Amino acid sequence: MQDFNPEEQRDPQQPAEGGFIKNLHPFAYVAFVLFVIFFLYQFLGAALVLASGGIDIENSNVKISRIVLVFGQFMFILAPTIFFARFQSSNLKKAFRFNIPKSSLLLLAIIGIVLIQPFLQGYLYFQEQAINSLPGLRDFVKPVKEMWDALEGTMMKIVTAHSPLEFAVVVIAICITPAICEEFLFRGFVLTNLGKAARSGKAIFLSGFLFALYHFQPFNLLPLVILGWYLGFVVYYSNSILTGIICHFLNNFLATYYLYVYGKENFDNPQLTDSDVTNAILAAVISFIFFIIVILLYYRFRERQAVE
Repeated sequence: MQDFNPEEQRDPQQPAEGGFIKNLHPFAYVAFVLFVIFFLYQFLGAALVLASGGIDIENSNVKISRIVLVFGQFMFILAPTIFFARFQSSNLKKAFRFNIPKSSLLLLAIIGIVLIQPFLQGYLYFQEQAINSLPGLRDFVKPVKEMWDALEGTMMKIVTAHSPLEFAVVVIAICITPAICEEFLFRGFVLTNLGKAARSGKAIFLSGFLFALYHFQPFNLLPLVILGWYLGFVVYYSNSILTGIICHFLNNFLATYYLYVYGKENFDNPQLTDSDVTNAILAAVISFIFFIIVILLYYRFRERQAVE
């Protein structure tokens, strides 16, 4: 992919020459900031959850945990991201690509995030079937997955809603908050810094890979890599973090809404007949093909705008 975005160049409004931050390699600075934010969010955030009483079956504790989750993401992800970005530049609008996206690119980005859902869900379903069906794989992976699923069950209590009002609260905690905080971190700070030391394609892919690793969900790694790469792609070529925030929100909202409507059992272990499996495979293939078409159209439209 051809480079053209001015964000690739170093910001002239950086600390005075000789400053520690300016002389730090962008990759090293990204690694340092991700480590600090990971520590703050995982350890201090977890301490807040425990201090609030932990996550229990009692609904009152779940409500408190949702509040702590929102607070933790804004305090331990978004705030440090802005803090460390400010060390590099006083022009945060440029650093975070805080621009209004072209309507055509925003629409294409939204279409793409919706179209890829059947492929991602199909992949997770068939991965689960492979783990359960292949003896060698099952014996090796399943004990780890069962332990991981037990840990994931804690988060499911936060995500599960039993009323429209509770669903609205879940949307704030699970859809809106991560869409803002994680986009500023990965498609804002990380992508901008990686773009200073690598070509656009590598920077987009690496930022997406770091996004996937950061979620620490080994059995969702490939879908998260695809999602992270796509969000980086649409943000970079629209030159707007708002594109990523909206698409990130939609991705989380679709999963949250499906869980609310169909329940945890159908969300985790959908029971498919032979014809359903065939339809799922067909839907996944069609989903992926149209997703690729959207990417090609998106890149083509961005190239046109770049030379105008």
